[in-house]
Amino acid sequence: MYGILGTGGFGVVYLVYSRETGSVYALKTFRDEYLQDVAIRERFRREASVWVDLERHAYIVRAWVVDEIRHRLYIATEYIAPDEWGLNSLESYLRRRPPDLAQGLRWAIQFCHGMEYAYSKGIRSHRDIKPANILISQGKTVKITDFGLAGVLGTSTGTPRIRLHIRGGRVGLSDQTLDGAGFGTPTHMPPEQFTNAGRCDARSDIYAFGVVLYQMATGGALPFLAPLPRDSSQEEMARFWGEMYRLHNGSPVPRLDSIMFPVIRRCLEKKPGKRYATFREVRSDLESLLRRHTGEVITAPELKALDTWEWNNKGFSLHRLNRFEEAIRCYDQALVANPRDVWAWRAKGDSLDRLHRDEEAEGCYEEAVRCCDRVLELDPENVAAWVQRGDSLSDLGGHEEAIRCYDRALAIDPENTSACQNKGHTLGLLARYQEALQCEERILELDPRNVIAWLNKAVSVRKLGGYDEAIRCVEKILGLDPQDAQAYVQKGYALSELGRHEEALHCFDKATTLDSRDVAAWINKVHVEERLGRIRKAADSQREFMALFSEEEQREEYFEYFRKRLRDLEERCNL
Repeated sequence: MYGILGTGGFGVVYLVYSRETGSVYALKTFRDEYLQDVAIRERFRREASVWVDLERHAYIVRAWVVDEIRHRLYIATEYIAPDEWGLNSLESYLRRRPPDLAQGLRWAIQFCHGMEYAYSKGIRSHRDIKPANILISQGKTVKITDFGLAGVLGTSTGTPRIRLHIRGGRVGLSDQTLDGAGFGTPTHMPPEQFTNAGRCDARSDIYAFGVVLYQMATGGALPFLAPLPRDSSQEEMARFWGEMYRLHNGSPVPRLDSIMFPVIRRCLEKKPGKRYATFREVRSDLESLLRRHTGEVITAPELKALDTWEWNNKGFSLHRLNRFEEAIRCYDQALVANPRDVWAWRAKGDSLDRLHRDEEAEGCYEEAVRCCDRVLELDPENVAAWVQRGDSLSDLGGHEEAIRCYDRALAIDPENTSACQNKGHTLGLLARYQEALQCEERILELDPRNVIAWLNKAVSVRKLGGYDEAIRCVEKILGLDPQDAQAYVQKGYALSELGRHEEALHCFDKATTLDSRDVAAWINKVHVEERLGRIRKAADSQREFMALFSEEEQREEYFEYFRKRLRDLEERCNL
């Protein structure tokens, strides 16, 4: 990692170097303080999905891959390096080297092409178009970035919060933490975005683009700007937002002596129906202006089919986003181009395996095994394929054959922790806990910070009656990751076996807080409350747990157990 490129309301972007590819990337994730914020994590997941769906376009920042490491998503995008003057965004150009009319028109036309493509890929609205989100490459081409608000509807409530900075008499906004029905950047937002961002569409983006065109025509000045907040209080921020809304909603556009002014004025119409309907219409008028001014014609960038490696990258990213069916289709595309692509066969098998676990899709495990067999035909020493074949066979109930696969993987690579770990897990399923423990001890020799190995060891030693040792294993996990819900569940089990029910209840409470849908944590929480004679509290906990699931989920057959248990508890309350 070379350093931090920037931070936002909840995100942080690092500049990183990949030894594997020999390239530099911008790596985006969310800040540490939001690790346990479910809403932020889901918002970031949606942003990642948007980037993956955008694929490749000349005028949009390219997302290379999405990965998840230790329950944290990362988006690796192309890095737009500054030029010889240190400039790499329209914001920085407006501040230090404002473009002339011809260059402004070129960038504006490129921007329109990029937005037309984004809408064709399912984007409804960018919702945060501003100079800071229009990067400029060293080749002087536009690269649209930050689609973070594109997949998010403004359904939360709260008071908008922003941080402002002023440079050279110009106002800028950065690091937004914007909640409420309206979110975005208030200097560039259309009137409708202040009241209901969920209504935003292409016409809303066209309004924001009109503000950007105005800035390009004036060297950075904004058409509308309320008096800046006197301090960082919520009252001052709310006042600023309110005044910005009134300006956007009612003030006429200041007239400019520029051939772009008719386009700007139409973009900035107060009512969406009076604006341009599409960026294609905006582009058509801008192209006419450029032809008249310089005689230039900017052709649309050629859209080429994805290469095999790009299909594989997209499939991998979709897999990490739990979009397994779409991931499988990407791998199929890669295999059409190269039927001997070992990586694609193995990755497809992995997605099939996960698809069955998540959705119980028929035949997925068998097909996953066939994918692994194909890999092993092409590469008999492929350790990952042997491990994955074992996983699928184990899921099919073929535990003994799965162990043979893991053993084959370990014969090729004795230090492969995945093979050793999954072998230990499968031995545990066969109640062969002493053998499982040997696997876990081996992993911890190789990697003393392996949380899963410590967790599996806790299970094995507990099953063998070593309750105090199981607790020590769990304490190791919590020293590495204090937010591990499964560790608290295992600690609760061991404490219950030792008769320390109050402490066990605290552990199950903590687990349900960290993972509200952890069935084992809730079941054992209710069970311990019963054992402590707190029947009414147990009934309340059972109801609280069941309320977490939708009506459709509650129609599943296994839910009858929870309904029966609740009826029993309620009857005992009434006695």
